[in-house]
Amino acid sequence: MVGDGKSVILSFDDGPAPVDALESILQTLRANEIKAEFYVLGSEVKQYPEAARMIVREGHDIQNHSWSHPDLARATERDVRSELGDTQNIVADVTGVTPTKIRPPYGAGGFRGNLDPELVEVAGDLSLTIVTWDIDTEDWKAPKGLGTEKIRNIEVQFTQQWRKVSYNILMHVQPATARDLPAFISQLEEWGYTIAEP
Repeated sequence: MVGDGKSVILSFDDGPAPVDALESILQTLRANEIKAEFYVLGSEVKQYPEAARMIVREGHDIQNHSWSHPDLARATERDVRSELGDTQNIVADVTGVTPTKIRPPYGAGGFRGNLDPELVEVAGDLSLTIVTWDIDTEDWKAPKGLGTEKIRNIEVQFTQQWRKVSYNILMHVQPATARDLPAFISQLEEWGYTIAEP
């Protein structure tokens, strides 16, 4: 089996809204005893503080995905600083947890060999590790979610990176992903992957 002896981490960007999608995702994770990572937007944490607290209460990692989802590689250092710093502050204020990782929107400026110097500097000042992902589910592309064609594409990404033993899978907090998540978890297990804690 393709996933024998290998593990995956489930991660979700752009939360904590929409809240109903988040609640459904959290329910699925709870039912399967899975801990995941949530890369949240500061602006949404401000709007939905209770949703951010829910992520932490359920034992998941809450991390920084910027304040307003800009392309940080094109932003000035000052903008990068406020995008990351304001998000650090609101997450800490609302949940009592300070993020330790930043996943830049679109992965811009975050991939090895293509790191944005301002992002590196600001992340360093805020004690944030810059992270991206290994498997892009493209769950935001039409048809949204994790249906058959997305599963095929995900399988191809796994086989292209067969040397790896641990993979970070990128998804988004959205209704279609929430709907398809139970079947996707079953599929990962069928392939032989262990779902690890972040």
